Amino acid sequence: MKKQMQPISVEVADDGMVVLTQQINDLNDPDPTIHLTVEQSPMVATWLYEAAGWATTHGDEAESETIPVRYFARGPEAEAEQLAVFCNAQGMVVLKIDDDAFIEISPAMAKRLREQISVAIRESLTDMLRPGVEA
Repeated sequence: MKKQMQPISVEVADDGMVVLTQQINDLNDPDPTIHLTVEQSPMVATWLYEAAGWATTHGDEAESETIPVRYFARGPEAEAEQLAVFCNAQGMVVLKIDDDAFIEISPAMAKRLREQISVAIRESLTDMLRPGVEA
């Protein structure tokens, strides 16, 4: 198996090591490679995933992206209900709190919301699993 995206490629070597290679096309130096064991690969993938999430949440563009929604409710005294998510007849994604309170959002904005929720989940899990100060 070999996956490639310029200038990085990923390959499984004959000895079972995962080999990352960066193509720099320098005649004086060989292309840099990183050899990972099977055990190291998921950890490095997690680090890359966390770094991508951090870059998304801390980039200038991500901070300026708001998600436009329409909120319908019967007032601040409403009690919490079970949240249901479905697509209505107009093709909008609906987050239904109860019969009188729901959020209607376009599919494109729902996708952006899903990405932001995923980032928040990753950050909360990272904080939860981070070792204590004494460790």
